[in-house]
Amino acid sequence: MVPIVAGSPIQVPRLARGCRILAAAFASTTVMWLLSYIAVLLQASFIGDVLFGGAVLALVGGGIVAGRRDQGLEDQRGGLLRGLAVGFVTAILNLLIVASLLQSDLAGGGLWIVGILVGCVVVGLVGGVIGGTLRPWRTDGNWLPIFCWVATGLTFFMIVTGGIVTGFEAGLAVPDWPNSYGHNMLLYPLSEMVADLDSGIFYEHAHRLTGMLVGLTALTLCATLWMADDRLWIGMLGIVILVLVMIQGVIGGLRVTGTLTLSQDPSMLSPSTSLAVMHGVLAQIVLAVMACAAAATSTRWRRGALVIGEGRLSVDRQLAIVLLVCLLLQLLLGAVYRHMLTEMGAKAPGATHALMGHIAMAAVVAIVGVFVGLRGSAMEGRDDVFKWIGRVLLVAIGLQILLGFGALAAVMMRPEIGATIDVPVWEVLVTSAHQANGAVLLMASALLVAWYLRVPKVPST
Repeated sequence: MVPIVAGSPIQVPRLARGCRILAAAFASTTVMWLLSYIAVLLQASFIGDVLFGGAVLALVGGGIVAGRRDQGLEDQRGGLLRGLAVGFVTAILNLLIVASLLQSDLAGGGLWIVGILVGCVVVGLVGGVIGGTLRPWRTDGNWLPIFCWVATGLTFFMIVTGGIVTGFEAGLAVPDWPNSYGHNMLLYPLSEMVADLDSGIFYEHAHRLTGMLVGLTALTLCATLWMADDRLWIGMLGIVILVLVMIQGVIGGLRVTGTLTLSQDPSMLSPSTSLAVMHGVLAQIVLAVMACAAAATSTRWRRGALVIGEGRLSVDRQLAIVLLVCLLLQLLLGAVYRHMLTEMGAKAPGATHALMGHIAMAAVVAIVGVFVGLRGSAMEGRDDVFKWIGRVLLVAIGLQILLGFGALAAVMMRPEIGATIDVPVWEVLVTSAHQANGAVLLMASALLVAWYLRVPKVPST
């Protein structure tokens, strides 16, 4: 056990310090995937090439983060080894993508894989060497919550890619699951994946691969929470996260096929809109739970002694819970509307009713959310954690209202060409941003509830 802060009685397991290798490696991989995703969308452009170069720099950054000396770690060889470890873990994670080179038309696919993996290790090592020469981190050594936040960020990326899939109506672009056009999902050729963006295959398959990375991250996070934290309920929270992610993945697959089958025959498949709704809702719940795990493993949480100043704890807790419930209902209505829009069109009665319910609940969320945000951010004597979450709520609510109007306008202005519907890129950007910002709102609300529950009750006199 090591002390959190000099002079403080709070202690955490030593393994929490070692979590920085996991945090750096998974963060590097997430940024590399994000930049590569955008680069594919901008393929055959100078910006796309720059983004692919940025993916390499992201791994250098991960090595630097891990390689910088920490309190009590003064040897520079340690930085080299930690950078090497980050490169190795990143290489293993990137196998989720590069293994598909074995099925590509590229000559020597296996050698390319080896070259990419060795390159990741070397780049991570270079970052570690650079980091070892820099000024030590001014940190308490508790890297476990940072790893939790990295997992949260990756889950957010998965939600964004899922929103883009729905926006382009590409949810059934790959007709089978867990295979992809008969290939093992990991071996589906990259050349076919990116050949024609209009087919929707890239959006759908990239989302599947991101989901697999989230699953691997959840498995690692579950094991880490058990080993790097000495509280039983934190370990149980890790199991909850892993189970939720597994359920989320299965629901996503069954949304495509409707049943457990490897067939691509349309007569054997029955895609489910209701499962698509559940898939979208559960993803945002996973995001919120991961964020709460990050909060619960933080030094501030362990130290306790939170205060709410002039507020009344019972009122604040109840309002925060009401906001969370309203946001969950709003999320459900939004998911129902978005998938009904895809299935029926914007002017269908069912889609219109879902939209009206979504708008009505949005008004309730805005009123409650602004009130809760103001109480959290503006009342005297309140802990900074509540002030920050309150400000995030206020900003996110304002942005969500603007994005909501933009998304509605985009859908209503969508051009219809004969019996087909052309989905403009700008509509996908606005609607996906609206969905992603809604996920931030839900996450902030869940965090607020968690932190209010952490405040000790004042004994009645």
